[in-house]
Amino acid sequence: MRLKPGDLDRPSEILPHLCVGSYGAAEQAELLASLGITHAICLIEEIPEPVAALPHLHLPISDHGESDLREALATVVPFIESAREAGGRVLIFCALGVNRSPAVTAGYLRAVLGCSAEDAIAKIRSSRPFISIHHKYLSQLSGDGLLP
Repeated sequence: MRLKPGDLDRPSEILPHLCVGSYGAAEQAELLASLGITHAICLIEEIPEPVAALPHLHLPISDHGESDLREALATVVPFIESAREAGGRVLIFCALGVNRSPAVTAGYLRAVLGCSAEDAIAKIRSSRPFISIHHKYLSQLSGDGLLP
């Protein structure tokens, strides 16, 4: 898959209420507004200004697969579900939208839709084909202990 300019900074819709993207997307207030983004989940240290103005969850996780996805999902799932129930639309983002945000999104899909890790990743990849989830996160996603 060859990336075109701007691909990383274009949020990808995974579900009607959930998009995956990058820091580059999250710092564009007009883009967020045009996509109807009402809430955000930031998985990196720095929160861009447009996201700080939205209801958001700041949950920095490791880019090297060292964070506990189960622990992250205990906060992420209720946040996304609350936004969805309020008619909102969530952007979950990391630096490039390639590893961390797809990993957490796949965990969310597993938790809420009950799908397999493979199906969750395939759903994300259908909208964002250049994802590359760290093997440690893939292992957590495939494990039975991920879901409560």
